[in-house]
Amino acid sequence: MNSSKRLISYIKNYKSNLATSIVLSIFYSFFSAAAVYLTIPLLKTLFLSESPVPQSTPGGNFVRDSLKWIEDLVLGNGPERGLAIICILILISYLLKNFTGYLQSINMQKVEKGVMRDLRNELYSKVNALSLRYFTTERTGNLISRMTNDVNAIQSGISASFLDLIREPIMMMIYLALALSLSWKLTLISLLIFPLTVFVILKIGASLKRRSMRMQNKAADLLSIITETIYGSKVIRSFGATKFMDKLFKKDSESLYDLTIKNAKASELAQPVTEFLSIIAAVLIIWFGGREILISKTLDPEEFVGFLFIIFQLAVPIKSLSSVNNRIKTAEASADRIFEVLDHPIEVKEKINPVEFTELKSGISISNVTFEYDTDRNVLDGINLEIPKSKIIALVGPSGAGKSTLADLIARFYDVSSGHIKFDDVDIRDISFSSFRKTVGVVQQETILFNDTIRDNILFGNETVDENDLITICKFANAYDFIMNTENGFDTVIGERGLKLSGGQRQRISIARTLLRNPQILILDEATSALDTESEQIVQNAIDKLMEGRTSIVIAHRLSTIINADMIVVMEKGRIVQSGTHEELINMDGLYKKLYFI
Repeated sequence: MNSSKRLISYIKNYKSNLATSIVLSIFYSFFSAAAVYLTIPLLKTLFLSESPVPQSTPGGNFVRDSLKWIEDLVLGNGPERGLAIICILILISYLLKNFTGYLQSINMQKVEKGVMRDLRNELYSKVNALSLRYFTTERTGNLISRMTNDVNAIQSGISASFLDLIREPIMMMIYLALALSLSWKLTLISLLIFPLTVFVILKIGASLKRRSMRMQNKAADLLSIITETIYGSKVIRSFGATKFMDKLFKKDSESLYDLTIKNAKASELAQPVTEFLSIIAAVLIIWFGGREILISKTLDPEEFVGFLFIIFQLAVPIKSLSSVNNRIKTAEASADRIFEVLDHPIEVKEKINPVEFTELKSGISISNVTFEYDTDRNVLDGINLEIPKSKIIALVGPSGAGKSTLADLIARFYDVSSGHIKFDDVDIRDISFSSFRKTVGVVQQETILFNDTIRDNILFGNETVDENDLITICKFANAYDFIMNTENGFDTVIGERGLKLSGGQRQRISIARTLLRNPQILILDEATSALDTESEQIVQNAIDKLMEGRTSIVIAHRLSTIINADMIVVMEKGRIVQSGTHEELINMDGLYKKLYFI
């Protein structure tokens, strides 16, 4: 199913607003045409020296006969009364035109904004449901661009497809009917230009979708650089790389500028070409129309002026249609990028009728687990491990050994490529997401906090927590004292990523947040490795309290912090090469002994 057809499924949710908008656009077109046509009887009233005499006789032309009947009705009672009637009719026509136009626009806005909202919501939910593997290959700026710029581009495409493609052709047909009723010869001359105009419009729009796709991809690259510059500001400055980043940004900015200009040239070309072709038609019409009045005497001057008004009004929907194809192609390019995300498979899925896991009774069992990020090689290969309940298991080994990957699998950030991870006898893939997340708590090396208050960062997802419980938990995490020393206590806003706090303070907030969920299984991924000695000791004391009575998996950078673990598992190149207590491992030759004495 192509992108345009898929967008229709979203628009169907607003079919009543869409139908109302279409009906109102039809009325809008009729009132617009009526307002223009009323110039003919107005001119007759103003410039005829005598009172016009009713001349409506059946002539076989329904449109012309109907219009003549209206003219006779208006002008049959003298010029003064006729002028008053025409002024009132013009006023009513424009009032109804603008009133129906306003209502039509409001209903169309509900369709456009509603579809944009639904797409944004679905995109956000999909991004939250994707596994971490997706974010290792997709740039942040690209995702942000799809959720903002591309969604906004859809709005113009909806308006073009379901308003302009309906309203403008209706207006064109009405104006054509009026023009034909006045002079079929002059109308035919006008229409000779129309096929050429359509051909030019389609030719220009043919490449616009490809240009728009390239432009939006480049805009996403630029947004990624901006995002990385903000997050990596310290690294950029510490390495003196500001000029390098400036050069990188300006290079992409220049590329986006070039693509934008090329896109603008293609898009803007349609309007002047259409207008120039319309002027050619107008000049021809004036020439032949003048001959009809001056030589052939087959057309009244006021009818010719009215015809010109109508033809020039006919140019408005033609000009509007010249941009419709461009807007639709741009929207299709954006829709392709949006649906690319929405169609991306969700790797970590909740099973239909999942198990509600309530209590870990015996422990965690890891059986013959393998895992690969891609098809080139296994990151983990044949992992077998038993983690008894309420025991502390430490994972150690050199960088790239697979420690964090194994912890991520236990936390179900990814699913195993083969094998099983079980809580008691239940495969974690069979456990409901809600009960699984209550069971497992994670404290990572990189503390993720939000630009919000300390209270909201700790509560995060918990809305009904007693204030006394919050204070008790913060004291348990060695966080209460420093929180009370901040400007507004629990209501202090900590800034982007918590940068107003020190590393140790951020980590203690993270521990309090995890402790609040009271998880049965705790995963600590080098939680103190980035801290100074003083902060490390404070955080380590909080971690020791956090691990009491819980099944804990600890990834350790400093081996001195895990010598009291119930079991130490040594990993190398995705395999378990040693396991035992600190005393057992230190007394045998092997990787652990080498690491410990480095």
